[in-house]
Amino acid sequence: MPRFSYTTIDVNGQLQKSDGEFDSVAEMFQVLERRGLSLVKYRKALFSSSGGLKRKMTRVELAEFFRNLALLLKGGVPLRESLQDLTSGTGQPLLNQVFSRVQHRLEEGVLFSESLALEEKQIPNIILPLVSIGEETGQLDTTLEDAALHLEKIQEIISSTRRALIYPSFVLVAMFGAFIFWMVFVLPQLLELFAAMGIKELPLATRILIASVHYFDILWPIIPAVIVLVLTFYVLSRKNEKLHYAWDLSLNYVPIVGSILRSSQLAFFFEYTSLLTTGGIHIVRSLNLMKESASNRVLRESIVHIEEDIVAGDSMSDAISRLKFFEPFVLRMVSVGEQTGTLPGQFKILADYYMARVNKLVETMSKTLEPVIIGVAGLVFMVIAMGLLGPVYNLVSAIQ
Repeated sequence: MPRFSYTTIDVNGQLQKSDGEFDSVAEMFQVLERRGLSLVKYRKALFSSSGGLKRKMTRVELAEFFRNLALLLKGGVPLRESLQDLTSGTGQPLLNQVFSRVQHRLEEGVLFSESLALEEKQIPNIILPLVSIGEETGQLDTTLEDAALHLEKIQEIISSTRRALIYPSFVLVAMFGAFIFWMVFVLPQLLELFAAMGIKELPLATRILIASVHYFDILWPIIPAVIVLVLTFYVLSRKNEKLHYAWDLSLNYVPIVGSILRSSQLAFFFEYTSLLTTGGIHIVRSLNLMKESASNRVLRESIVHIEEDIVAGDSMSDAISRLKFFEPFVLRMVSVGEQTGTLPGQFKILADYYMARVNKLVETMSKTLEPVIIGVAGLVFMVIAMGLLGPVYNLVSAIQ
């Protein structure tokens, strides 16, 4: 569909610049006329949405848009006018493209939820049932606020998890790189120099260094082979479901990292179930939507099992009890929620609990790992320094 940039003038004589996709200039003229705008000038864009911008809108962008849209609706502004205001001059071309198309469909009589469904590559699946419920109940502003809050929480979970893993990963890679540099380029030459000096009795630290360099010289080809093997496994796991499951499962057993990933996955699970069930969506439908959104294959497999068990007639607590993925107290919370009819509330409590745990793990990890890493690095380089300086000290002492 061709894309046009155009300038219009409204009934108050104010000029507005915008852009959008239309089948023809005639359609653009008719759409603008229905909005009470007169076309002043236009030009055809070089790229349409199908050939131009390919990235997806971020959760932060969507959350801000839906929150602003909810605010306008709450203030009594009609939906079409609200969309028009939010897509005029925002400086976000992709957002303008998507919601301009949504606006055009509204003018053609398509429901807002159906119009959003046609933008499935940009709009998360979880938003659609919430919008549909909002349309049916006349509380679209409330459900859009819930959707915005959910997107922000999911982004917070992802950001916290990444923040927890980036720092130690960077430090460990830097330390490993420095260690290899010393073992490959620096130490062999210095130790050869000591050997050429004819020093017969070397200090213990120096002998340890010589043995380390000797074994490293034999074993170092294994290191790039292991790195290549891990990277190959990771790349293949993105294309093969079984390998993807094995990769995600193995990460759950990595010390510290596994705890963070597991907590973030559970926070994701209960945040979804809390939002959807609170909105009145059946638990089976909620699980089905969540299954499509879960990137972690271990979590997705667990969701599939829970969904199958509930469809077969079991309660959610019974379904969860068969999975090792969930902690025992989760079973108790869900069971109480089922007995008292407060299951959405229990999901909310669990979502907040696991979100707090992720944040606490992030904070604890940075405080705990930093002195450990510094201590290990200091010990390694102390041995190196003693191993290098020991022979020099002995040689100077012998000369004196």
